[in-house]
Amino acid sequence: MAKCCLAVPAMPIGRLVSVSVAAQIIASIFFVPSAYAKHSEKTGTRAHSRPAIASRAPVRHAATPLYAKSVEGIEVKSAVHHSPSGRSGRDIGGGLMTRQTATTALSTVTRDFVATQSPSTSAYEVLRLVPGVNVATSDPYNIQSGNIIVRGLSGDEIGFMMEGAPLNNVGTYVTLPSQYPDGDSIEKETLRPTSVDLTAPMIGAAGGLTSVDLRDPADRRGGMLSASFGSHNMFRQFLRLDSGKIGQSGVKFFLGYSHILGDNWRGPAAPFRRDHVDFKLVKDWGAVGKSRLVVSYTDFNMYLLSTPTLAQYRSTGGNYNFSSSYANQNPLYYKLRGQSARTVIVSAPTDLSLQHGVSLSITPYYYGAWGGFAYGATLPNSGRAYFGNQLSSLDLSSLNKGTGTTTTVNVPTVFDIQHPGLNTLVSWKSGINTVKAGYWFDYTRQTYQNSFGSVYSDGSPVAKLNNSDQVARLKDGTIYRSTDWLAQTYTNSVYLGDQIKAFNNRFLAEAGIKAVWIHRPGQNFLPGPQSDVGQNAFQVTPQVGLRYEFNQHHQIYLSGNTAFRVPTANSLFNSYNGTTGTLLIAGNNKQKNEYSISEEIGYRYSGPILSGSVSFFNYNFTNRQISTAAIINGGSVSTFINAGGETGRGVDIQLGTRPWHNLRPYVSAEYIRVTTDNNLLNGSDYLPTKGKIAPRAPKYSAGLGLSYDDHSLFGNITAKYMDTQYSTFMNDEAIPAHTNLDMSIGYRFHSYAFLKEPELRLNIQNLAGATYLSGSNSVTGNAKAVRGVYGTTIAGSAPTYLQGAGRAFIGTVTAGF
Repeated sequence: MAKCCLAVPAMPIGRLVSVSVAAQIIASIFFVPSAYAKHSEKTGTRAHSRPAIASRAPVRHAATPLYAKSVEGIEVKSAVHHSPSGRSGRDIGGGLMTRQTATTALSTVTRDFVATQSPSTSAYEVLRLVPGVNVATSDPYNIQSGNIIVRGLSGDEIGFMMEGAPLNNVGTYVTLPSQYPDGDSIEKETLRPTSVDLTAPMIGAAGGLTSVDLRDPADRRGGMLSASFGSHNMFRQFLRLDSGKIGQSGVKFFLGYSHILGDNWRGPAAPFRRDHVDFKLVKDWGAVGKSRLVVSYTDFNMYLLSTPTLAQYRSTGGNYNFSSSYANQNPLYYKLRGQSARTVIVSAPTDLSLQHGVSLSITPYYYGAWGGFAYGATLPNSGRAYFGNQLSSLDLSSLNKGTGTTTTVNVPTVFDIQHPGLNTLVSWKSGINTVKAGYWFDYTRQTYQNSFGSVYSDGSPVAKLNNSDQVARLKDGTIYRSTDWLAQTYTNSVYLGDQIKAFNNRFLAEAGIKAVWIHRPGQNFLPGPQSDVGQNAFQVTPQVGLRYEFNQHHQIYLSGNTAFRVPTANSLFNSYNGTTGTLLIAGNNKQKNEYSISEEIGYRYSGPILSGSVSFFNYNFTNRQISTAAIINGGSVSTFINAGGETGRGVDIQLGTRPWHNLRPYVSAEYIRVTTDNNLLNGSDYLPTKGKIAPRAPKYSAGLGLSYDDHSLFGNITAKYMDTQYSTFMNDEAIPAHTNLDMSIGYRFHSYAFLKEPELRLNIQNLAGATYLSGSNSVTGNAKAVRGVYGTTIAGSAPTYLQGAGRAFIGTVTAGF
């Protein structure tokens, strides 16, 4: 039968907006047809029969059907205009929601929201308004890494992927959003809280999975150019070039480049720099499938911001930072607190449709990182110090010796991380069943070593990463180090799952199981009882999910998931005090693996104007690994606390609308209660922490967004509220509640000559100029002295914090060509 375009009558909009939201939802259950309309592949929402936008005047859609019967021979087409920056002005809640059909909670942020944000927005910041997310930033340009917390679980528990490639550091599970793709290149970002897709190449992601998808190259040749100017001497340029379709080859690609300069917003005006390249090539094989090649490269250099204790923060009115003076050879001088690194991420997925319902997906990937981070310290001029656990004589003749009894030195920790892998998935669809089977292999090789280098008389290091001869050595010429180890991690995994779709795809059931083998040999090159150490682990993680759609408006879902991870690589190795030889952290290859079980039940509503969801969740951990920071020889080193059992339960809510008089409001909220289920071991005693609220788990949080776009004037205002959150297991110190406001406003002009829709945009970060602590950098057992379970007095240890960025203005001019 020949297809034709036909407007199918739908429920009158006037009736829908004339009744209350509650009445609208109830009525739709009984009166909306059960057939399904086609979805717009671009936006993930119901296809709208809208004409293409041909002018700047607002387009009226009163007579446009929002849903259509899925009758044979009828095709509903959608024509949505996108600006050169990728914005459509149509997505739900200003781009903070899309229609979802999964068996678990999902939050997807689209280009509509990303394109209105600060040009230096990070993968963390994109998600800051969705339910249960707390983003702890420390600078307005997202050069410093910060942290992300989802449902009370820190960023090291969140898996990050880009186009099928895992981005987490397998040794520490840490994520570094400043090294991920530019916001200019991100098409959408999806968060799957407290669950991970069976086929994802990921472990250690009990807090959930975040997937970043880059925009596809344009079909026509062109590009985009933008320039930004902002507070603290910020200057950023961005250029994107689209090849368009290259002849009849089925190939197209884009290349994006950004360069940003600026100064730290507090303390000394220490400069930062970041250069970044994003590349994506798509090869369309027609009915056979599609291949992609994605490359993301970052080169950055910066001076670190301090992470103050609560007393330091309060005593300085929020201006605490590393010292601007090198007087008396101060090791806290800011030029001795730097970081420099280069990263490259490569993903090359290919998806093929074979015969008899069989499809094949192959994704090779690679992640590489080289660089280091430095701090200032002192060495005794006597030349006596501990090399591992051995008291040794040092040769300090190549250093610029200090006056007095000590010499100030620059101490960088240099790392080299090589992380290739391959994920292969075969699917077979037969009737209502789809069987999935796959194999995942991942290899990570990482080295960490430090040295003690010379400092000029003005306090600046002779070489930031000590790539010179002016370093402290032993008498036999060996470079003196307090960290020097190599760890390799081999991960092999097989997974098998089945998916059933029935009742015209209204019912979805899926179940799967993943088996993971991990082998991690390590070598510690410092003197001591360790040399060759290692970890081995095997774990099976099942999952199950159900979803039922009553009609195109209403659906319910429920799921159960499991996750695990082995302790971090650096937990294998001893750490010693270089002055006294005291064992600071004991390496342990017998630590127990973390394991978690999570359950969730939820409801979704997708209406002509309003969309929303509510999700009730519960999770339980054994051997919960809490990330924190320890001070080793004057430097901050990532480490973990085994907190034993932990239980979290709560509810997430979000609501958003489609355009209404060019407005698209959005609201999200979460209530959560996370408790520590065991007393925490401290030396030979236990802290009485059983039943206490877990650190980094605010009881309440809420997000609000209001977007406006009439295809000329556009903008949004966002607010995020975070309740009080504890930073110790004893609940004796906490971050006060705070609310952060951001705003953007812009204007899009008519195309002129070769310039397509030039636009001006102003972003204001921290609109109210609030001074606040955004998150915990390190958590401790107790901030104040406390009596242990066995009666001993356990001394307190002060947590450190990330300080929220001050107010910043960023102006951007953008044009397509």
